[in-house]
Amino acid sequence: MPVSGLTVNEDCIKAFNDLKLGKDGIKYIIYKISDDQKEIVVDEISKETDYNVFRERLQNAQDKNGKSRPSYAVYDVAFDLAGGEGHRTKITFITYIDQDNTSVKARMTYASSRETLKNSLSGIGMNWQASEPGELEWEPILKEASKGKASV
Repeated sequence: MPVSGLTVNEDCIKAFNDLKLGKDGIKYIIYKISDDQKEIVVDEISKETDYNVFRERLQNAQDKNGKSRPSYAVYDVAFDLAGGEGHRTKITFITYIDQDNTSVKARMTYASSRETLKNSLSGIGMNWQASEPGELEWEPILKEASKGKASV
């Protein structure tokens, strides 16, 4: 049993594998901890390619009581290398826990369960942790994913 006591729902792994294999044009998956606090489940699967829409979905996630909720996500970062070296993608695991607007209990639960989900998803190319909205900006994520070689 994982340290946090949570399990990963099989749909999380299936959705991730579909994204990894390019099935159905999936661009991102947002995960959450279930309302009963027993497992990590898929919250949303999307084909939306606009990163700003994805970022807003993370920032505006709410729990069943309408309060700000942390999230995990997988985003397929796509970029072109400078100098015409080709198109690349990097599957990025993102943890977003807004330190200012999330309860201590939710922050602790999500932080302690992060590795449980991450370790069940085989093929992650990069990890990104954000604790405030400014850390979800596109440019730093793109720079990290491309090791500074992406043309903007």
